[in-house]
Amino acid sequence: MTTTVEQKYIEIIMKEENALEFSRLNRLANNLFFEKDKAIEDVLALKSQIRNLEKTISEHKNEIAKLHERLKKQEFLEKSKEIQKESVKIVANKAKKSTDNVEIKKTIADLVQEIDACIALLNED
Repeated sequence: MTTTVEQKYIEIIMKEENALEFSRLNRLANNLFFEKDKAIEDVLALKSQIRNLEKTISEHKNEIAKLHERLKKQEFLEKSKEIQKESVKIVANKAKKSTDNVEIKKTIADLVQEIDACIALLNED
């Protein structure tokens, strides 16, 4: 009879230990599922932030491209003004040196055509 009492005692202890182990494993599993769900939420939030950053970067790249275009146009305008100043000097020098009105008119017409071409280039978008 002592063996059966001992066996029943061992059975009860084993059941209690198994119940404790099951409870611990159940808590661990629940914690793992919770952490997994939280990790998924974090990944989704990070993906959203990445999309927002990519959008912001794209907008900044567009702004930079527009600024580069404005800079090119401004440089072109400055060069055009320089050309106009030089053209006026050339015309003035030719007018002083030349007595032929036809040559002066042709030079002026050429310069006006150059200026018109510059203006046309400026107006292109």
